[in-house]
Amino acid sequence: MMLRELHEVICELQSSVAPMTVAASAGLRIDGLELNLPLDMALVLRDGGCALLADLPRNTADAAWERAPSRLHLTLQATPLAQEQA
Repeated sequence: MMLRELHEVICELQSSVAPMTVAASAGLRIDGLELNLPLDMALVLRDGGCALLADLPRNTADAAWERAPSRLHLTLQATPLAQEQA
């Protein structure tokens, strides 16, 4: 199994929900999304530092030996800009 840096996984999840903005043209407004997913993770030393690698399990049998698989709880929320930021 090939793990990626955690930020790559999070960016891909965020990009995957972008098509839901099409719903806005039909009058449906989505201002938040909550994801709670299993996650395979590994902490590795490389390039003189430490990297957190992760990915969604490709197969439920991949992590069957783990007692408690890791989970990613991610909330994406639309937040209006303050008046001075607009």
